[in-house]
Amino acid sequence: MLCLLCLSGAQWTFAQIVNIEDQRKLDPQDTIAWFGQVGLQYSIVQNGDQVSQTKFNARFDRVYNRHLVFSITNYNLVNIGSEKFINDGFQHLRYNYQMSKRWTYEAFAQAQYNERLNLRLRTLLGTGPRYAWLTKENYEGFLGILYMYEYSDESAPDREFHDHRMSSYLSFELHPKPYLTIASTNYFQPLLTDFGDFRVASQTRVNFNITAKLFFTTTFNFTYDTAVPEGVVNTIYSLTNGIRFMF
Repeated sequence: MLCLLCLSGAQWTFAQIVNIEDQRKLDPQDTIAWFGQVGLQYSIVQNGDQVSQTKFNARFDRVYNRHLVFSITNYNLVNIGSEKFINDGFQHLRYNYQMSKRWTYEAFAQAQYNERLNLRLRTLLGTGPRYAWLTKENYEGFLGILYMYEYSDESAPDREFHDHRMSSYLSFELHPKPYLTIASTNYFQPLLTDFGDFRVASQTRVNFNITAKLFFTTTFNFTYDTAVPEGVVNTIYSLTNGIRFMF
């Protein structure tokens, strides 16, 4: 069980690109394995206005020989009085087939909506190779270059897009010391017909063991999108520090 106490900064997720690399759980080299978790949170605060928040998340992984399938679901709703303030969610499904020690074939599908970004619906379909460019005992890194079809339905202004993009990522996780972990994931998603239309997202996380069960964590997130819906900023970044206790 994990307990997270935030010291500074705000909770933040990728506005446009869901960081799947940071959420991988199982190794396709495992012969047969299952992993699953479901979470539901509800809170209500009365402080002049009544503020209620509902969060739901679910995750399921299945490994069979060289095959790996995992599903991630997130939903978030915040109401202030009778007004709906935040409403967003996504569903991601990904399949991996390990062709060799370094090469993996990937395919994925995703549906996402986000009222804060004036995004009624975005659906993605993608496929391509994943290469393990770093495979040492305490160091691992991956490079993915995938084709992605994207459908977007935006509310402000009212418009639709049918785009073909490259979805590439570079990730690594380092353990230079037993008490230190450094992990980074970096995405680049340009339009195939116009590389000037692109999205960039980066997450870097540092975990420092204070004791065997107590960790200090620093996470920096950054996204930039050259073509956002009207009224949405191009650049979003955050720095979050926290303490995590495992028992």
